[in-house]
Amino acid sequence: MHMANGELRDHKNDEISLLEIVSLEGRYYMARFYLNGQGYVLTDPYDKPMMFSGACEARKFFADYQVQHIEVIPPTGTDEMIGMPDTSSETMRVPL
Repeated sequence: MHMANGELRDHKNDEISLLEIVSLEGRYYMARFYLNGQGYVLTDPYDKPMMFSGACEARKFFADYQVQHIEVIPPTGTDEMIGMPDTSSETMRVPL
């Protein structure tokens, strides 16, 4: 599911249990968060995922919200290789 940043403002007093800052190609970051047991991707008013230039920028965006845990999810090296088989290795998560 997704939630626009304007709609998120209506949840200022609700606790976000987990904020995942997902690295895309090591240059852009998107925010995935869990509110009331449901996962959302943060989108802009045009329904496109909001992109941040760094993990710190994404964290600052959520500074006025009650966030319990924050994790950065970096890409793995093999994710960018063409033709590599899908591995069942667990995604690396870095607490922030």
